[in-house]
Amino acid sequence: MKRRGELVLMGTWLFSVIGAGQNLVWQDSVVLLRFRNPIDPGVTLVKFRFTQELEYSFTLSNMLFLNWSQGNGSNQAAVLHHFKYRSKLNHSGNLSISASFNHILGIQCFFDSISRFQPDDNTLDTRIEIRLRKNVTFSVLSNLTTRIFNAWDYSSDQTGNLIRTLNSSFLTPLLCTFSAGVGWTFPGWGTINLGMSAGKFTLVRNSAVYDEMGVTEFFGVPKDRKFLFEYGMTLHLLIDRNFLNRVQWNCDVLIFKNYEMPVDLVLKNLVGIRINKFLRTTIQTRFFYEEETSKNFQVENLVTVGFYFLL
Repeated sequence: MKRRGELVLMGTWLFSVIGAGQNLVWQDSVVLLRFRNPIDPGVTLVKFRFTQELEYSFTLSNMLFLNWSQGNGSNQAAVLHHFKYRSKLNHSGNLSISASFNHILGIQCFFDSISRFQPDDNTLDTRIEIRLRKNVTFSVLSNLTTRIFNAWDYSSDQTGNLIRTLNSSFLTPLLCTFSAGVGWTFPGWGTINLGMSAGKFTLVRNSAVYDEMGVTEFFGVPKDRKFLFEYGMTLHLLIDRNFLNRVQWNCDVLIFKNYEMPVDLVLKNLVGIRINKFLRTTIQTRFFYEEETSKNFQVENLVTVGFYFLL
Protein backbone atom coordinates (compact mmCIF):
# COMPACT_ATOMS: atom_id res chain seq x y z
CA MET A 1 0.00 0.00 0.00
CA LYS A 2 2.87 2.33 0.83
CA ARG A 3 4.60 1.62 -2.51
CA ARG A 4 1.35 2.26 -4.37
CA GLY A 5 1.05 5.67 -2.70
CA GLU A 6 4.63 6.49 -3.64
CA LEU A 7 3.95 5.52 -7.26
CA VAL A 8 0.82 7.71 -7.37
CA LEU A 9 2.75 10.66 -5.91
CA MET A 10 5.64 10.15 -8.36
CA GLY A 11 3.22 9.90 -11.30
CA THR A 12 1.45 13.08 -10.23
CA TRP A 13 4.77 14.93 -9.96
CA LEU A 14 5.98 13.75 -13.38
CA PHE A 15 2.67 14.66 -15.00
CA SER A 16 2.78 18.17 -13.54
CA VAL A 17 6.41 18.69 -14.62
CA ILE A 18 5.78 17.41 -18.17
CA GLY A 19 2.64 19.53 -18.47
CA ALA A 20 4.56 22.61 -17.37
CA GLY A 21 7.45 21.81 -19.68
CA GLN A 22 5.13 21.97 -22.68
CA ASN A 23 4.64 25.67 -21.96
CA LEU A 24 8.34 26.55 -22.15
CA VAL A 25 8.04 27.48 -25.83
CA TRP A 26 4.65 28.34 -27.27
CA GLN A 27 3.98 30.46 -30.40
CA ASP A 28 7.44 32.03 -30.50
CA SER A 29 7.23 32.78 -26.76
CA VAL A 30 9.75 31.78 -24.10
CA VAL A 31 8.45 31.08 -20.58
CA LEU A 32 10.72 30.55 -17.58
CA LEU A 33 9.22 28.58 -14.68
CA ARG A 34 9.88 28.19 -10.96
CA PHE A 35 8.56 25.17 -9.03
CA ARG A 36 7.21 25.76 -5.54
CA ASN A 37 6.80 22.07 -4.72
CA PRO A 38 6.89 18.77 -6.63
CA ILE A 39 3.22 18.92 -7.70
CA ASP A 40 3.09 22.69 -8.48
CA PRO A 41 3.19 23.36 -12.28
CA GLY A 42 5.16 26.54 -11.61
CA VAL A 43 4.74 30.30 -11.72
CA THR A 44 5.63 32.31 -14.83
CA LEU A 45 8.51 34.64 -14.05
CA VAL A 46 9.54 36.03 -17.44
CA LYS A 47 7.77 35.80 -20.77
CA PHE A 48 9.41 36.92 -24.00
CA ARG A 49 8.01 36.97 -27.50
CA PHE A 50 10.32 37.08 -30.52
CA THR A 51 9.10 38.03 -34.01
CA GLN A 52 10.99 38.57 -37.25
CA GLU A 53 10.25 39.55 -40.84
CA LEU A 54 12.25 39.42 -44.04
CA GLU A 55 11.41 41.37 -47.20
CA TYR A 56 13.17 41.17 -50.56
CA SER A 57 12.60 42.66 -54.01
CA PHE A 58 14.53 42.48 -57.28
CA THR A 59 14.10 44.55 -60.45
CA LEU A 60 15.80 44.70 -63.86
CA SER A 61 15.49 47.41 -66.51
CA ASN A 62 17.05 48.02 -69.92
CA MET A 63 17.04 50.92 -72.41
CA LEU A 64 18.24 50.54 -76.01
CA PHE A 65 18.20 53.37 -78.56
CA LEU A 66 18.42 53.07 -82.37
CA ASN A 67 18.86 56.16 -84.59
CA TRP A 68 17.80 58.30 -81.65
CA SER A 69 17.78 62.03 -82.48
CA GLN A 70 16.54 63.42 -79.15
CA GLY A 71 19.25 63.83 -76.51
CA ASN A 72 22.21 61.49 -76.12
CA GLY A 73 20.22 58.27 -76.18
CA SER A 74 22.67 56.36 -74.00
CA ASN A 75 22.04 52.61 -73.99
CA GLN A 76 21.91 51.35 -70.43
CA ALA A 77 20.85 48.52 -68.14
CA ALA A 78 20.11 48.63 -64.42
CA VAL A 79 19.64 46.06 -61.68
CA LEU A 80 18.27 46.92 -58.24
CA HIS A 81 17.68 44.78 -55.20
CA HIS A 82 16.22 45.67 -51.81
CA PHE A 83 16.69 43.56 -48.67
CA LYS A 84 15.06 44.37 -45.34
CA TYR A 85 15.16 42.34 -42.11
CA ARG A 86 13.31 43.29 -38.94
CA SER A 87 13.27 41.55 -35.56
CA LYS A 88 11.70 42.35 -32.20
CA LEU A 89 12.01 40.89 -28.70
CA ASN A 90 9.13 41.85 -26.41
CA HIS A 91 8.64 41.25 -22.69
CA SER A 92 4.98 41.45 -21.69
CA GLY A 93 4.60 44.80 -23.44
CA ASN A 94 6.81 46.57 -20.89
CA LEU A 95 10.20 46.12 -22.55
CA SER A 96 11.01 45.72 -26.23
CA ILE A 97 14.29 45.45 -28.14
CA SER A 98 14.08 45.76 -31.92
CA ALA A 99 16.50 45.94 -34.83
CA SER A 100 16.06 46.67 -38.52
CA PHE A 101 18.62 46.27 -41.32
CA ASN A 102 17.81 47.91 -44.65
CA HIS A 103 20.01 47.33 -47.74
CA ILE A 104 19.36 48.92 -51.15
CA LEU A 105 21.88 48.39 -53.96
CA GLY A 106 21.58 49.32 -57.62
CA ILE A 107 23.98 48.71 -60.52
CA GLN A 108 23.75 51.00 -63.55
CA CYS A 109 25.67 50.13 -66.70
CA PHE A 110 26.01 52.64 -69.56
CA PHE A 111 27.27 50.56 -72.45
CA ASP A 112 29.35 53.29 -74.10
CA SER A 113 30.95 54.77 -70.98
CA ILE A 114 30.66 53.83 -67.29
CA SER A 115 29.17 51.49 -64.71
CA ARG A 116 28.33 52.58 -61.19
CA PHE A 117 26.67 51.44 -57.94
CA GLN A 118 23.71 53.72 -57.34
CA PRO A 119 21.87 53.73 -54.99
CA ASP A 120 24.03 52.11 -52.32
CA ASP A 121 22.31 52.58 -48.97
CA ASN A 122 22.85 50.39 -45.89
CA THR A 123 21.16 51.29 -42.60
CA LEU A 124 21.01 49.56 -39.23
CA ASP A 125 18.41 50.84 -36.74
CA THR A 126 18.31 49.62 -33.14
CA ARG A 127 15.90 50.66 -30.40
CA ILE A 128 15.28 49.76 -26.75
CA GLU A 129 11.95 50.89 -25.30
CA ILE A 130 10.67 50.73 -21.70
CA ARG A 131 7.00 51.54 -21.22
CA LEU A 132 6.33 54.31 -18.70
CA ARG A 133 2.63 54.81 -19.34
CA LYS A 134 0.18 53.76 -22.02
CA ASN A 135 1.72 54.73 -25.40
CA VAL A 136 4.60 56.55 -23.63
CA THR A 137 8.07 54.99 -23.43
CA PHE A 138 11.63 55.74 -22.43
CA SER A 139 13.65 55.04 -25.58
CA VAL A 140 17.28 54.49 -26.50
CA LEU A 141 17.82 54.65 -30.27
CA SER A 142 20.73 54.30 -32.68
CA ASN A 143 20.94 54.76 -36.45
CA LEU A 144 24.03 53.68 -38.42
CA THR A 145 24.47 54.15 -42.15
CA THR A 146 27.20 53.78 -44.78
CA ARG A 147 27.69 52.70 -48.37
CA ILE A 148 29.61 49.57 -49.46
CA PHE A 149 31.20 50.40 -52.83
CA ASN A 150 33.14 53.40 -54.10
CA ALA A 151 31.21 56.27 -55.66
CA TRP A 152 32.66 58.59 -58.30
CA ASP A 153 31.90 61.93 -59.92
CA TYR A 154 32.45 61.84 -63.70
CA SER A 155 33.56 64.74 -65.93
CA SER A 156 35.43 65.33 -69.19
CA ASP A 157 38.70 67.18 -69.68
CA GLN A 158 39.53 69.51 -72.57
CA THR A 159 40.45 66.57 -74.80
CA GLY A 160 37.19 64.75 -74.11
CA ASN A 161 38.72 62.08 -71.90
CA LEU A 162 36.57 60.83 -69.03
CA ILE A 163 37.81 61.77 -65.56
CA ARG A 164 36.45 60.26 -62.38
CA THR A 165 36.75 61.67 -58.86
CA LEU A 166 36.15 59.66 -55.70
CA ASN A 167 33.36 61.20 -53.59
CA SER A 168 32.61 58.41 -51.06
CA SER A 169 33.39 54.77 -50.22
CA PHE A 170 32.93 52.14 -47.53
CA LEU A 171 32.89 53.82 -44.10
CA THR A 172 33.59 57.11 -45.87
CA PRO A 173 31.57 58.44 -44.33
CA LEU A 174 30.10 56.27 -41.60
CA LEU A 175 27.27 58.17 -39.88
CA CYS A 176 26.01 57.00 -36.49
CA THR A 177 23.33 58.90 -34.56
CA PHE A 178 22.24 57.74 -31.10
CA SER A 179 19.92 59.22 -28.50
CA ALA A 180 18.01 58.70 -25.26
CA GLY A 181 14.66 60.30 -24.55
CA VAL A 182 10.89 59.94 -24.57
CA GLY A 183 8.78 58.26 -27.22
CA TRP A 184 5.09 58.27 -28.09
CA THR A 185 3.38 55.40 -29.90
CA PHE A 186 0.41 55.92 -32.20
CA PRO A 187 -1.21 52.47 -32.60
CA GLY A 188 -1.53 51.43 -36.22
CA TRP A 189 0.63 54.32 -37.46
CA GLY A 190 4.06 54.49 -35.85
CA THR A 191 6.16 56.30 -33.27
CA ILE A 192 7.77 59.65 -32.61
CA ASN A 193 10.83 60.00 -30.35
CA LEU A 194 12.41 63.08 -28.83
CA GLY A 195 16.07 62.48 -28.01
CA MET A 196 16.82 64.93 -25.23
CA SER A 197 20.43 63.70 -25.07
CA ALA A 198 21.92 62.70 -28.40
CA GLY A 199 25.20 62.38 -30.26
CA LYS A 200 26.34 62.03 -33.86
CA PHE A 201 29.54 60.23 -34.81
CA THR A 202 31.07 60.69 -38.27
CA LEU A 203 33.98 58.51 -39.44
CA VAL A 204 36.10 58.98 -42.58
CA ARG A 205 38.11 55.80 -43.21
CA ASN A 206 39.52 56.62 -46.67
CA SER A 207 41.49 59.86 -46.39
CA ALA A 208 42.14 59.86 -50.17
CA VAL A 209 38.72 61.47 -50.62
CA TYR A 210 40.16 64.84 -49.47
CA ASP A 211 42.81 64.96 -52.21
CA GLU A 212 40.46 63.56 -54.85
CA MET A 213 37.82 66.23 -54.20
CA GLY A 214 40.30 68.99 -53.32
CA VAL A 215 38.68 69.80 -49.97
CA THR A 216 39.93 70.27 -46.40
CA GLU A 217 36.69 69.03 -44.77
CA PHE A 218 34.47 66.08 -45.61
CA PHE A 219 31.07 65.81 -43.90
CA GLY A 220 32.41 68.21 -41.30
CA VAL A 221 35.51 66.08 -40.54
CA PRO A 222 38.80 68.04 -40.99
CA LYS A 223 41.49 66.52 -43.19
CA ASP A 224 43.91 65.99 -40.27
CA ARG A 225 41.34 63.95 -38.31
CA LYS A 226 39.56 60.64 -38.83
CA PHE A 227 36.29 61.32 -37.03
CA LEU A 228 34.00 63.97 -35.60
CA PHE A 229 31.68 63.75 -32.57
CA GLU A 230 28.78 66.17 -32.13
CA TYR A 231 26.40 66.54 -29.19
CA GLY A 232 22.84 67.76 -29.45
CA MET A 233 19.18 66.68 -29.71
CA THR A 234 17.21 64.48 -32.13
CA LEU A 235 13.65 64.10 -33.36
CA HIS A 236 12.81 60.76 -34.97
CA LEU A 237 9.50 60.04 -36.72
CA LEU A 238 8.74 56.52 -37.93
CA ILE A 239 5.51 55.69 -39.80
CA ASP A 240 4.60 52.14 -40.83
CA ARG A 241 1.06 51.92 -42.20
CA ASN A 242 -0.73 49.28 -44.25
CA PHE A 243 -3.78 50.11 -46.37
CA LEU A 244 -6.13 47.33 -47.56
CA ASN A 245 -3.25 44.79 -47.31
CA ARG A 246 -1.93 46.03 -50.66
CA VAL A 247 -0.40 49.45 -50.06
CA GLN A 248 2.45 49.83 -47.56
CA TRP A 249 3.64 53.27 -46.47
CA ASN A 250 6.98 53.62 -44.65
CA CYS A 251 8.32 57.03 -43.69
CA ASP A 252 11.48 57.56 -41.63
CA VAL A 253 12.45 61.11 -40.65
CA LEU A 254 15.57 61.80 -38.56
CA ILE A 255 16.47 65.34 -37.46
CA PHE A 256 19.68 66.06 -35.54
CA LYS A 257 20.44 69.48 -34.06
CA ASN A 258 23.94 70.28 -32.90
CA TYR A 259 23.72 73.09 -30.35
CA GLU A 260 26.21 75.14 -32.36
CA MET A 261 25.41 74.03 -35.93
CA PRO A 262 22.41 74.03 -38.30
CA VAL A 263 19.92 71.16 -38.42
CA ASP A 264 20.78 67.90 -40.26
CA LEU A 265 17.80 66.22 -41.92
CA VAL A 266 17.36 62.77 -43.46
CA LEU A 267 13.96 61.69 -44.81
CA LYS A 268 13.28 58.30 -46.39
CA ASN A 269 9.81 57.69 -47.78
CA LEU A 270 8.62 54.49 -49.47
CA VAL A 271 5.21 53.60 -50.88
CA GLY A 272 4.88 49.97 -51.97
CA ILE A 273 1.91 48.65 -53.96
CA ARG A 274 1.52 44.89 -54.14
CA ILE A 275 0.26 43.81 -57.58
CA ASN A 276 0.06 40.12 -56.70
CA LYS A 277 1.87 37.67 -54.43
CA PHE A 278 5.25 38.05 -56.20
CA LEU A 279 5.03 41.40 -58.04
CA ARG A 280 5.31 44.82 -56.45
CA THR A 281 5.85 48.42 -57.51
CA THR A 282 7.54 50.94 -55.21
CA ILE A 283 8.06 54.69 -55.16
CA GLN A 284 11.06 55.69 -53.03
CA THR A 285 12.11 59.21 -52.11
CA ARG A 286 15.22 60.17 -50.14
CA PHE A 287 15.68 63.74 -48.94
CA PHE A 288 18.93 65.04 -47.40
CA TYR A 289 20.12 68.29 -45.93
CA GLU A 290 23.49 68.73 -44.22
CA GLU A 291 25.21 72.09 -44.48
CA GLU A 292 28.71 70.57 -44.12
CA THR A 293 28.06 68.62 -47.34
CA SER A 294 25.91 71.00 -49.35
CA LYS A 295 23.73 74.02 -48.66
CA ASN A 296 21.19 72.68 -51.17
CA PHE A 297 18.42 70.20 -50.43
CA GLN A 298 19.27 66.90 -52.11
CA VAL A 299 16.41 64.72 -53.38
CA GLU A 300 16.57 61.25 -54.95
CA ASN A 301 13.49 59.56 -56.45
CA LEU A 302 13.30 55.93 -57.56
CA VAL A 303 10.36 54.05 -59.11
CA THR A 304 10.62 50.27 -59.52
CA VAL A 305 8.49 47.30 -60.54
CA GLY A 306 9.76 43.78 -59.93
CA PHE A 307 9.89 40.47 -58.08
CA TYR A 308 9.03 40.59 -54.38
CA PHE A 309 8.47 38.24 -51.46
CA LEU A 310 7.81 38.57 -47.75
CA LEU A 311 8.60 36.02 -45.01
